[in-house]
Amino acid sequence: MAVLPAAHPAVRRITGLGCSERIEIVPIRPGAVNGESHPGTYARDPGPAPDPDLDHVDVAHVHFGYDYLNPESARDVIEYLSRAGVPMVLTVHDIVYPSHEDARPHRSHTGTLVGAAAQVLTLTEVAARELWVRWGVDAMVVPHPRLLDETEVSAAIRASRHLRAPGDIVVGVLLERMGENIEGPELLDLLAPVAAGRRGAHLRIVVESQAWRDACGEDRESGGHHLVAELAAEGGWESVRLTRYEARDLGPLLAEFAALDVCVLPYRFATHSTWLEMCRDLGVAPVLPAVGFLREQWFDRCDPDEHSGEVYDPRDPGSLTWAVHTAIDEPRSAPPRIEGADPRMVMATHERVYRAAARRRGVQSDVS
Repeated sequence: MAVLPAAHPAVRRITGLGCSERIEIVPIRPGAVNGESHPGTYARDPGPAPDPDLDHVDVAHVHFGYDYLNPESARDVIEYLSRAGVPMVLTVHDIVYPSHEDARPHRSHTGTLVGAAAQVLTLTEVAARELWVRWGVDAMVVPHPRLLDETEVSAAIRASRHLRAPGDIVVGVLLERMGENIEGPELLDLLAPVAAGRRGAHLRIVVESQAWRDACGEDRESGGHHLVAELAAEGGWESVRLTRYEARDLGPLLAEFAALDVCVLPYRFATHSTWLEMCRDLGVAPVLPAVGFLREQWFDRCDPDEHSGEVYDPRDPGSLTWAVHTAIDEPRSAPPRIEGADPRMVMATHERVYRAAARRRGVQSDVS
């Protein structure tokens, strides 16, 4: 099986194939598809001959929604796999692309991929309905499995105890990559009332390292902490700290994330979010906007009144403050994942999908 994109560490988690001995994963990088040369990718001659790396590949699984594959590469992907005679399984993570304010190009290219796929997967029932309405495709729902195993969760929680004092209230804001989709520094002003009158209220700003350097011009050593302090100076927080992470290695972030009581996801538009699953794994209460299918992903088949997670209207600044206050003052446990999100079940579902797609090619898959 070939996987595109190959570089993102969540691919193995989402498919449940992180420890499978029954499927051989062949990585394909974006540069192999679009013929362009990018750091960390390799370019190929886009001629008519199938790529030799695909000679023994029965199925390709394209995860569309990561920014490692530009939407403009959709036709290149289809032509590349078609020349090799490899059927495509497509997971639609994002119907609205998380870094493009204009949704039309992404939706057009998603439709192109959907039409060429042997099987389309998505993460929630509501997303599957949307795919049916837009493109008439009967998408299979495979819920997002947990990102972290029990060992990782335990280690993160133990380490997090050294990052906060008893009685602290720690609010995180996920600025992530600070693109068109993220309400950036202005969001910090909206959160200022949260710290008012609270002792031990701390703010953590979580941002992808390269995005911070690109946006602020800060080198690795200086870290931009003075800018963070200036942005949140009027908030009354006892401390403000910038927490940077590398997109391909979230390990060092886990303890910092587990130390949060609340994590604000300041998306202006989105479909699903892997960060919601990080919150679920580590018991952090998310404050999420009423956009896309985030609410359905978090509360899937659960009563919102019984579990953590507050939804705010991104068009109403006051609702954000209310949601964070509520998340702090009324702590509850994260909603459980539904049965189908068990990693073993996710893996088994993907294996069935791969076998069926391979049979369409007219060969017997060796994943069984």
